[in-house]
Amino acid sequence: MAITFTNTIFDDIMESLATLINDEFSVAVYYDEHKGNQSFLLMPDSDELVTYMSTGAQREYNILVNYQLKFGGQYTKNNIKQVSNVMERLKRLILNNVSYSNGEKWFDANISSIEYERDEDDPTLLRGIGTFNCNNIEVI
Repeated sequence: MAITFTNTIFDDIMESLATLINDEFSVAVYYDEHKGNQSFLLMPDSDELVTYMSTGAQREYNILVNYQLKFGGQYTKNNIKQVSNVMERLKRLILNNVSYSNGEKWFDANISSIEYERDEDDPTLLRGIGTFNCNNIEVI
């Protein structure tokens, strides 16, 4: 007999995160590659067991939230400010949604770190890469 399962990391975590970002920002969210002058790219990073329970398991999920800005002209402090504004706003968005869908989708959510980088091959690209962490309880 085939087992039944839920693709928690994609259906519950990534899709809910994409919905949250889409509702807050006027910037497209993708899963495969960046497109246009600015976009978000979501990529699963890890899925770790926290604990087993009698009726399921608690797991911690990590998703990389990569915001990319392609700017024309010179690299200036305004470009850095634009990327850092988006990442600061993302941190606040997650702080305001620590528990999503009354904890059914996730709880204890946070952006644990953000890295900023300028593309070595294309100096007109700036990125902010945040690590989104959350927990979910899968009921069996």
